[in-house]
Amino acid sequence: MTDLVDAFLSWKYQGVQTSDIPGSIFHVTSVGITSFHSLRPIHQKLDEPANVSLIKAGFLGCSPLQPTTAISLECLELYHQIRRRKSSFSVQAMVKVLCALLNRTYFQSFRDQFAIAFDAYLCILRHVQSLVDQALGRDRPNWRMINACPPCNYRQANEEPLDPARLDSMDGNTSLKRVDGSGHADERVFPSTYLIPPSEVELFKDDVRLRPGTRIATDGSPTAASDDSACTENWKTANTVTENTITVFDQTGIFVSACRHGIVQTLVEMRKSGELAKYALATTNKVIDVYGPNGATGYDIGCSYGKTVAASSISLKASTNHHRFLVNSFHGHAHNRQCQLQFHPLYQNGLGIEDLETCERVFSASNAVAPVIRHASYFHWLQFIELHFDQWDSDKYLELSKFIYNNYKQALHIINELTPAVQELKVQLGLSDADFVKWNAEELEYLRSLTVETEDNVEKMIYVEALETLARSEQGSIRASNGLRKSAQTVARAREAERSATYRRLVLDMNAVDDLERRMGITERWTPEQEEYKRALDLLTNRRFIRIVEQLEGLVVKRLFELAKANLAGTGYKLRQHISNAIARRSAAIRAALDKYNNLAPLQNPPRPTLEYHEVASYAWLGEFDLLKHSRRDLLSKPWASKTNREVAAKYFKVLRAHEEITRLNVEVARLHRWVDDEDAHLSSVARSLSESNPALAYEIQHQFEDRRRVNRIHRTRLEAVYNLPGYSGLIQVVEERRDGDDGVESVLSDLGGSSTILVDEDDALCDEASRLDACMSE
Repeated sequence: MTDLVDAFLSWKYQGVQTSDIPGSIFHVTSVGITSFHSLRPIHQKLDEPANVSLIKAGFLGCSPLQPTTAISLECLELYHQIRRRKSSFSVQAMVKVLCALLNRTYFQSFRDQFAIAFDAYLCILRHVQSLVDQALGRDRPNWRMINACPPCNYRQANEEPLDPARLDSMDGNTSLKRVDGSGHADERVFPSTYLIPPSEVELFKDDVRLRPGTRIATDGSPTAASDDSACTENWKTANTVTENTITVFDQTGIFVSACRHGIVQTLVEMRKSGELAKYALATTNKVIDVYGPNGATGYDIGCSYGKTVAASSISLKASTNHHRFLVNSFHGHAHNRQCQLQFHPLYQNGLGIEDLETCERVFSASNAVAPVIRHASYFHWLQFIELHFDQWDSDKYLELSKFIYNNYKQALHIINELTPAVQELKVQLGLSDADFVKWNAEELEYLRSLTVETEDNVEKMIYVEALETLARSEQGSIRASNGLRKSAQTVARAREAERSATYRRLVLDMNAVDDLERRMGITERWTPEQEEYKRALDLLTNRRFIRIVEQLEGLVVKRLFELAKANLAGTGYKLRQHISNAIARRSAAIRAALDKYNNLAPLQNPPRPTLEYHEVASYAWLGEFDLLKHSRRDLLSKPWASKTNREVAAKYFKVLRAHEEITRLNVEVARLHRWVDDEDAHLSSVARSLSESNPALAYEIQHQFEDRRRVNRIHRTRLEAVYNLPGYSGLIQVVEERRDGDDGVESVLSDLGGSSTILVDEDDALCDEASRLDACMSE
């Protein structure tokens, strides 16, 4: 491989070379982008491998020793760039395109030859990048994780400390499956820079035996997280896989972590399972080891996952490093109100306007890889996932300054738009900033103090329910058949059967009441006039009401899942039609459940408010179901129970988070600006220093420097736009003077000021629901 790499670097540096050194000639069938030669002569030096000779001529053979077919390096690079940017563009598709351009008939054997040459080409590129990393001093362990995102990690002297020091997200995705046994003959091991080795993941297999949100008690029995179990249940369906999936697939998905700017940090393969706790624990362990203390990680079940970590082997590490676990903004609205007050980004100090939904954006793009790796070997499965994420990170690096600019504008808009309204309402209602914080604490305390049904109350409700059932059975009368006139004997038999059935039901109901009275020690049967009966009946009525509210809540959560799926890029037409129909059915079910709720609401003590469909279906309502279920008379006097006050409080916290975002962005601006200056200087310096000793490698570094300098100049242009924003409050650094030939400056500024158009979907109903989801997520 060393000879191939050297030949490749020499070819890039000097191009195709003619040699007068004695040797031999061999012929190959050569394939280029627009050229095809069945007998291309290749000069081969004595004792020189055939593929080294081919690379010097600008080709790469399709077999390692005696190639008869060779693909041009330009053609392989073209497919390399296409595959990086269009992950679903398969080798087969590329070969068919070449056959069309060259007027050749497609054969599977040509596809196999091209795939072999492409694998070898990618291997050469990895070795070249390894040499470049060594020359640049970037071959240290975890260098990519530490330096891939300068705004997150390129700390500067005397900068304002941030808490949390950095913001990350992690989540699992089951799209990138691989069929068990595929490519079993391929025993190669791919050298991934993203993957946490399975051996490290397996260290945590016995930490938590159940799904995230459970812990192992001191006696060895599993204990579920009490407060957050309902939240975790909302996502249970999304995080589990069927037995058939485990049987069919070896890799059932991936578990990734990414910084808030979208750059992927780690990758874990999920093997023959759903989203187990060990994947999240291995990721958390890696993140803390590399990034250090005071971090915060968003996870769709971050509330219960914090308990998982506390019961794991990294409990001490996480606590001493003050690592926090939160729920994502969108996912958080499907958690109960108590959970939101403790874990939702809107109520967390230092989070800014970050939604922690980065992984969802990562998966919306990585899902495109799925069709071409489902039946791949493990080597190719990992190779093409890494190829996708490598390009994804390059794209995210290009967008860093745009991310900062957009967030700065959004934070300033929130401050300018909401601050006057909040101040006006504070004056009208006589409120202070301290009131909003106090309300949250009081509401949290109230929700924590809600009494759970005691065993005694449950027995009383069951007893009263049994008495009501018995009363209905005693009042039942034998009804004559309404069918066609039949013989007297047939009618008599029917009446006797009905009488026997009614008697059996009555006996069963009497036995049930007698059994309850015996267990509860009741010597005299309760009557509707007794206070004990009335109190139990009130509890039973309230219990039925709570069940209706929970049914309504469950339907709204399922609707959110369907909306989220409907809005995924790449969802096929048939699936979108199916989801559209499901949303329509779910909406009808919500309306039916809402009718039941509105019938029971006035009968409660105190009466609950009736609701309209648009209120229940709105995004923010998921956090309000707890108040509906557990309202008491004393709650109505609480200031934080007022809808108006809650709206004011939400605006106040948005303004507070916007000011925090400005503080974080000021730090990130300084970090990114220093990075682009330092990186340009470093790449240029190393390229010059190697120009004499290793000109071929120096040329490669110079090539990468020119590519990076182009991107870094875009960053400087955008950063200058940030400095010019009305309301910018950070450090203003000197921007490198623009040079003639700098391309894209006007386009960059135009892109910052432009807006993207929304494409209309074929299905208007589905489009409306997806647009509503977009609007909800932007709130």
